[in-house]
Amino acid sequence: MAERKSTLTPDFRSNDPYAYLAAVEGYELPQEWVDNMPVPELHATRILAGYDEEGYARAGAFMSPIFLDPAYGLLTMAEREFIGVIVSSINACPTCLLIHGHKLGEEIGDHGRARRIAINYRTVELSVQERAIADYCVKLTQQPGRMEAADVQALRDAGLSDARIYYVIELIGVFNLTNRMTSGYGMRPDDDFLAAIAPAAG
Repeated sequence: MAERKSTLTPDFRSNDPYAYLAAVEGYELPQEWVDNMPVPELHATRILAGYDEEGYARAGAFMSPIFLDPAYGLLTMAEREFIGVIVSSINACPTCLLIHGHKLGEEIGDHGRARRIAINYRTVELSVQERAIADYCVKLTQQPGRMEAADVQALRDAGLSDARIYYVIELIGVFNLTNRMTSGYGMRPDDDFLAAIAPAAG
């Protein structure tokens, strides 16, 4: 039996695909998308957008403000990334955890804390509001059919207004959508993004 080469050595190189689906032959992303797309999954997008460019554009127009516009809604960018990390952790979506875990670390200025939240938020010191939001994320993600008025009341009791709760629920729903699409399509972050966020060699 031939000896298999270890993948746990620095000299090992792989050619992992950026998506499970094959690219549409001859398709190229519009150059304006390439120039203006602030996402670390550009290579996967090149593959997937070819199946329905108009649909991809519509989805982006809906989700981009929610994810990227600081003026959107009533949640801070840190709160949005926090919700994304909790939902992605429950859904075990590695791509979303890598990306939004890093973004959360940037927003709060503490990558170690962001990683601990991504692994298990229950082991991290959180505010009353943060813990209430995280617990709500878990139930709505895992048990949507068991949601009741008391769950929203728990958020109110933690100090959230109904207007802020609206955006919390919207974002949980959107992250559940993107987690499932990302996992189903097999999207992964671009190698240059992963290299950029990797710790420097000592």
